Amino acid sequence: MWPWLGPIPTYGVFYFSGIFCHFLITHYLAKSYRLRHRVWITVSICYLLGMTTGAKALYDLQHSQFDFGALLSIKHYMEGGLWGGLLAYFCLSVPLALLLSRRKRAALDLIAVSIPVPWIFAKLACLFNGCCYGRACSLPWAITFPEGAKGAPAGIPLHPTQIYEILIAITIMVFFIILKSEKWRGTKLLWFLVFYCTGRTATELLRGDLNHYIYVGPFTITQLICLITAVISMFLLILFHLYFSSRDKPAPETLSK
Repeated sequence: MWPWLGPIPTYGVFYFSGIFCHFLITHYLAKSYRLRHRVWITVSICYLLGMTTGAKALYDLQHSQFDFGALLSIKHYMEGGLWGGLLAYFCLSVPLALLLSRRKRAALDLIAVSIPVPWIFAKLACLFNGCCYGRACSLPWAITFPEGAKGAPAGIPLHPTQIYEILIAITIMVFFIILKSEKWRGTKLLWFLVFYCTGRTATELLRGDLNHYIYVGPFTITQLICLITAVISMFLLILFHLYFSSRDKPAPETLSK
């Protein structure tokens, strides 16, 4: 769409605005969740590292061009190519947040609830840049990219896969607003993984930039990770529900009275 804002790459503006936004959101949420400063600061630093160094390292590994020294070079990041930022974020933030916080369920909720808004910024960055584009389609909401867009073919109506992911993030935000029951405290990370991973798996079917992705059978590596994560998360949610449902049942002695 608009890959440049004057001399500044639009992608960088939106991408790093999302990271800055994550710091603001975690700071605000930490107060309501009664979490210590060290927890939200650690979680936000994990998001920063996951979406930059982590995403770049995973992209390089996927394309068999990993070089640790290159990760220390700003030029290497300017060349583009990020993948798996949320995966790196979770791998860093979950163990550290659990280690640093006594309110572990609140810390897990913080990790999840702080993602949707920054992720919308990241997907807007992809939209304006022309990366992560969709397959050709003739639907009324198809979008076309001009010459100069990074990766996306110019002048061809495409699935707006970036907008699809934005809609997934908005859906998750709305669900989190509805999910206020104290019973489900500490499960928002699992709910996020179920919603996002299911949506991302479906969105990948409409992507048009998967030529260089690693495939495992009929699935891209992203789809396989998402499917496994969604299934495990749903299984854990069911166990969580069964556990607390059994605790809420009155004891036999109480019933007899």
